[in-house]
Amino acid sequence: MLAVGLMAAGVAMAATPAVADEGDRSDETVVINGREFGPEDGLEVITESYEMKPGGEPVGAEFPSAPTGEITPLVYWGSSYAYAEEILYLMYRGYGYAAANVYSGKRIISVCFWWTRAGVRLSPNTCSNAWSTGSSWNPGLQVGRDQWDTLDPNAPPTVFNIQTTRIDPGIYWAASWVRPSRGVLEGRTHESCTSSGA
Repeated sequence: MLAVGLMAAGVAMAATPAVADEGDRSDETVVINGREFGPEDGLEVITESYEMKPGGEPVGAEFPSAPTGEITPLVYWGSSYAYAEEILYLMYRGYGYAAANVYSGKRIISVCFWWTRAGVRLSPNTCSNAWSTGSSWNPGLQVGRDQWDTLDPNAPPTVFNIQTTRIDPGIYWAASWVRPSRGVLEGRTHESCTSSGA
């Protein structure tokens, strides 16, 4: 994967978010791959925002599984992440991946990203949604999206926004279809697309 290669090459995603909302929004519900999650599932939806600097380093976040002293399973999907990089001062390229891993005591089942400038949304949400077989979790697809930058040198900075959806790690359910495809998310409803062209 490109992101793993970038991290292995020393590209750090350790930038401090410009704004981080670490609040628990457990009074809300979300739908991912046809299943509604709410407070009874330990739902947390967390949004972080990172200012893109012209000519700057990639920005974003990695959500790794912390070592717990347990034996690592044969199939290990790695860390969930979302990051963006600037391409030739003309555009931004973002990537996201929901690995279904456990981070800070919660399973990450959705990673979404989008760009804003001066509080105005520039792109729809792009999401990677993990899926459950009923007894285990499988990662979502790595998703990507390009966003043109403005050529106005006096424009406000472009902001890369990341939203992760997290639940208690012991929650499973059997999806009623085979692996869902990449989905685009609007607002608070995380409904995955099931088109065959993803």
